[in-house]
Amino acid sequence: MLEVAKITETQGKLSQVVDLLEDCKKFFYRIGDITIEKKVYEMAVQMKEPLYLVVAGEYNSGKSSFINALCGERILPDGPTPSTHKITLLTYGEEKSSAEIDDHQCKMTYPLEALKEITIVDTPGTNSIIAEHQVITEGFIHRAEFVFFVTSADHPFTESERAFLQLLKGKWGRKILFILNKIDLKNEEELKEITDFIEKNFYRLFAFEPKIIAVSTKDAYNAKISGDSELLKRSNIEEVEDFTFEKMDYETKMDLKIMSPLRYLVNVFDEHKDGLDKKVVDCNAEIKSVEMFEKRLRNKKQDMRDYIHKYKTEMQSVFIRLKEKVDNFLNYNVNTRAIISMKFAREKIGDKFKREVFGYANPRVELDRIINDSVEYIERNNNVLWDMAHNYIESEIDLKPQPINDASQMRKERYFASHGTDKYANLKDYTKQFQELDGEIEGERIHKVIQSGFINFIILEGLAIGIIISLSTFLSFIIPGVFGVTVAIILAVVGLAIYPIKRKKYRNEFMKRIDAICERFNNLMMFEFEKVVDRVIEDIGNKMSAYRDTRWSEREEINRQINDLKSLSERTKELMRKGSHK
Repeated sequence: MLEVAKITETQGKLSQVVDLLEDCKKFFYRIGDITIEKKVYEMAVQMKEPLYLVVAGEYNSGKSSFINALCGERILPDGPTPSTHKITLLTYGEEKSSAEIDDHQCKMTYPLEALKEITIVDTPGTNSIIAEHQVITEGFIHRAEFVFFVTSADHPFTESERAFLQLLKGKWGRKILFILNKIDLKNEEELKEITDFIEKNFYRLFAFEPKIIAVSTKDAYNAKISGDSELLKRSNIEEVEDFTFEKMDYETKMDLKIMSPLRYLVNVFDEHKDGLDKKVVDCNAEIKSVEMFEKRLRNKKQDMRDYIHKYKTEMQSVFIRLKEKVDNFLNYNVNTRAIISMKFAREKIGDKFKREVFGYANPRVELDRIINDSVEYIERNNNVLWDMAHNYIESEIDLKPQPINDASQMRKERYFASHGTDKYANLKDYTKQFQELDGEIEGERIHKVIQSGFINFIILEGLAIGIIISLSTFLSFIIPGVFGVTVAIILAVVGLAIYPIKRKKYRNEFMKRIDAICERFNNLMMFEFEKVVDRVIEDIGNKMSAYRDTRWSEREEINRQINDLKSLSERTKELMRKGSHK
């Protein structure tokens, strides 16, 4: 009844391990690690099969000969050259047979009673000139539930064997039994020296001494074929058979079957945990890097805003100079003396105004130049920002820079939409605001002002002179002399004041128009400048924040994977504590 309870308990543990492997398979599928997923799936299927006893070692160490000696028949090819090219699964069958499983595995059956409880696995030799052999063997080790490591007495514990043992024991935690083969080539003293050498080096690697059984597979095979009991005893193969077929009872085999995938999972989890932790660190570093880049963008935005105010100052200077030139023109040219002398000159006042005010350093030309300079500055800096963002993406987010060519440009456009120059059209359209500053229009306007002033001046001064002449002749008896003179003087003074009044009125009206144009133009231009800068900064910022958000999402997914991995690892370790039978 007690044995039945133990068997029931063991079957329950096996079922828990199978459930764990199924959950692990789903986990590795979800994270896209198809290699580990496949291995976990293979181990889950293997849980329902007999114990896998894997025979491993270097080529020519006698692995196939060892299996032949156990079976007492040459069922596997052996020889001094690499003879096993595939993983060979030897299982129980009523008769001897062989069938291909895939390109790297085949299955053989043999009517050996002990094979009902174990599957002996022959592997291609390591350290072979056929490199694929070692790859095939290392790709199967995760399925090994117990390993017979065959080493040859004529070259024991080589460097390549040490590396392979570290994979077996150090990485995957496989249970190992050393088979020291070809003892028929050495005497007793040499064998002791070889055994001590293996134990010492193994202890140096793994901090405990291995179990070693020294055999001669050649003598064992010959003894079984010939029926020589003395030779069979001397070959020491019976100790291996006793260990394999007698001492490894059901409980021990089930313990190996349970612990083997659990040890594998612990190592896999540790490796993945380290990798995931590194990914989190990398994501944090990239997020911080993107945030620093975004700060640089904000600083650059402020720098560009500060710089474009220089153009505002330049535009204001254009209007200030224009007002100064108008003032100078009006002071020197819009007065009685200048107007009277100009009437006898060939050049009209409007032409002179256009030439002196708008001819040299034309404000429209100056403002056009400032706008073009500002557009070039913004476009140049925007291109620098786009290139800076593109280079950042390539250097910081694992995109390898390529030589500058058409393909590189195509890749760049894939990450950053074309920003073109169409957005600057609005800036240049604002030059239409200068229509009110046209020299022809202003020349005509000042000409009309002067013309009307001249007519008024002639009329008033003529009236004043007429009154004086009249008083001196035939009106003196009608209009008192003093009154007439007073009126004439008033008319003359008013006539002389016409040009200062006209000049002041025109100046005030002109200055108001200039100030209004200047304010409107500056406000519109500064608004458009900042809009263009903001748009480019925003476009780049959106691209960069998309990468930052991607890293955030990746980090969240990695943290979920870490939590899932932690849960699976805790389940694995708990099953190891429950299932370990020393």
